[in-house]
Amino acid sequence: MAENKQPFRSGFAVLAGLPNAGKSTLLNALAGGLLSAVTDKPQTTRQNILAIIEGENYQAVFVDTPGFLRPRYKLQQTMAACVDRAVGEDADLVLLLIDASAPDLPAHKELFEKISSVFCPVYLVLSKTDLVKDAAVLAQLEAEVKKLLPRLSKTFRVSAPKGVGVAELKDAVARAMPEGPAYFPPGQWTDRWERFYAAEFIREQIFKLYQKEIPYSTQVEIEKFTEDLGDKNFIRAVIHVERESQKPILIGKGGASIAKLRQRAQKRIEEFLGRPYRLELQVVVSPDWRNDAKLLERFGYIER
Repeated sequence: MAENKQPFRSGFAVLAGLPNAGKSTLLNALAGGLLSAVTDKPQTTRQNILAIIEGENYQAVFVDTPGFLRPRYKLQQTMAACVDRAVGEDADLVLLLIDASAPDLPAHKELFEKISSVFCPVYLVLSKTDLVKDAAVLAQLEAEVKKLLPRLSKTFRVSAPKGVGVAELKDAVARAMPEGPAYFPPGQWTDRWERFYAAEFIREQIFKLYQKEIPYSTQVEIEKFTEDLGDKNFIRAVIHVERESQKPILIGKGGASIAKLRQRAQKRIEEFLGRPYRLELQVVVSPDWRNDAKLLERFGYIER
């Protein structure tokens, strides 16, 4: 007598939350690798990033979205559209992330309104729980969120950097996926090309090394990307800034700052791609690029 095989499940689990809620850190923990750029500054993620996670009977596609915000310029409008599309159209499950250490529930009002209208299940994920020592505080926060969003199905408490609660969340998501065939071929980790991640990791290091408006005013564009050449693998990247005054800040005295950026970004790229690369960086001024529809289309924020 043949064994009863479990049905195959596949679908999209969308991570939604305010900037700096811990979405990218959780995505990396779920994927088991450094897939999404992570810094301590909000708005690091600008586009939806997919992590494809497989098991014997499932394929769960986790979608890291930009932090939910009220747009102030065209780039942020495209970021908000990414969230709208992922939550409203793509999701089979929404994971609502709230920073348990700094929840600020009034700031979630518009996001809660958006999530309350989706048709799929919604799980609450309290992140950064290692920063909250009193379990009663977490219980109270959970109760308050449930009052504001009664449709929440389940709650999870995680600390992604420490791996706490990550496996339980992954298992629950796999069980929640609808029955159906896989969306991606076996073994595929993400839907993005390697050159996209090269640009993301350069931008990640900009966020880590520079202050004030510099990280938010920069865009990285890969001009040349060669591979399968051993020690001659090469990447040339252009860093766009909005104003002439930002260029010398990025370069630094005697080129010291950009040299440090190049060194750290090259190391990050090599760790991710698993092969050596020589990275070359150039800084150019592209005035007000965050409001330039043609440049935003060229950089991949607006679909052609």
